[in-house]
Formats: sequence, C-alpha cells, structure tokens
Amino acid sequence: MFVPGNLILEDKTFKEKLVILKKLFILFDRLSEELKKACLEGCSACCTRNVTLTGLEAKYVLDGLNSDEKEAILTKIVNESHKKRLVPQTTINELAKLCMAGEEPPEEFGDPAWGECPLLSDNRCMIYALRPFACRCMISKQRCDVTGFSEMDEYAVTLSNVFMQYLEHIDIGGHFGNLSDMLLIEGGNKSHVATIQPDNILVNKSLEMLMVPLEDREMIAHVIKEIQKTMILT
Repeated sequence: MFVPGNLILEDKTFKEKLVILKKLFILFDRLSEELKKACLEGCSACCTRNVTLTGLEAKYVLDGLNSDEKEAILTKIVNESHKKRLVPQTTINELAKLCMAGEEPPEEFGDPAWGECPLLSDNRCMIYALRPFACRCMISKQRCDVTGFSEMDEYAVTLSNVFMQYLEHIDIGGHFGNLSDMLLIEGGNKSHVATIQPDNILVNKSLEMLMVPLEDREMIAHVIKEIQKTMILT
C-alpha cells in the first residue's frame, strides 16, 4: 500500500472534473506507450459486456457524442439490456480498504462468454476516442484473438490500478457500475433508468491508500507525482 498526498476535490465543478479526467487519460496513454503491448484499435477479442466505469466517465463519453450518435448507442444498449453482464460488487477504492482491513472481498462474476461489448460494430469500438479507462488500460503483451487470453505485465497492472483509484476519487459520491447501466443512467430517459436494478449501481469512495506492491513503489512514485500535478488546475 502507498499513502497518497492531499486530494481535496470538493471545490471542483463538474466541468473542472471533466478536464482532470481528460488530462489523466492523456497522461496514462503517454505512460502506457512505454510498455510492450499488442492491443490496437480494431483488436476486440477482450471487448466483452463486463466493462465498468464511473459516472463521470459515462458523462465524458456522452458529452463527446452528437445527438444522433448518442441516440444510436443508447438504443443499442437498451436492445441488449436483457443480456448478462458483470455487475460489480465493489469499487477499486472499496477493495483497497477491504485489503487494508484484512477482509475478504466479495467475488466478482463476469464471464467473457456472455458476449461482446454492446458498443462494438464490425469488431470496432463505436466510441474508441472516448472509451473509458477500463478499456484504455487493457494493454496485453500478446494478441488475445491469437492466444485466447491476455497477458499483462505486473507493472502495467499496478499502473492501471493506481489510475483507477484516482479516477474514482475524482467522482466521489458519484456512481459506478457496468458500462451499459452507467450510460443509460447518465443519458437515457426515465423509462430506461427504471429498468436498472438499484443493486447494480455502487457509490464511488475516496482514495485513502493506493494499492502498490513493494517492488513497484520506486517506479510508481514519479507517476503519482505526475498524477497529482495533473489534478491541479491552473
């Protein structure tokens, strides 16, 4: 575990939080370029129905679409809403707190066999430039469509977890859930939202401890400093 610095964001407006989100995406994309990865746009073997994101990320996606694109995506999600998908049992900051307390986290159920992401069209992501962090951080060292499974470097996992914890902290008090549920909550009409089970949605928690293995602390220290700078708006 690693103790982060001062992370008070209560005074930030929604627009300011969106700016921070975009800056963190850019920073992660830059840092991940240094890692060996086979994942590219158009590679969709790992694009399943089990993607999760924060409400802020969902708003970021929807804000980047025009009205026709938004309607097409929400309609597609509604039409596939009966299909099984991962319903998260904890957020990543909740998971960190459970680990610190020595408590066993609840089991997560997400089967890739439940099908592809509803935002795929001809094996290409309909929102690639706006894709949530859970998709950006999929940086397998080998092609999943060739081997049948992904393989991520241990440091890449640590890097991704750190960013996920900060991204959740930005949206404290907001919601967290499956991609389909969150996009409908943030952009769907009342009838769409009414179809979502309340238990499907979690509340984002504050970042108290970062999940950084001892062997990665030296490498991740400069990353944390860059993240902290990114979260300060000038």
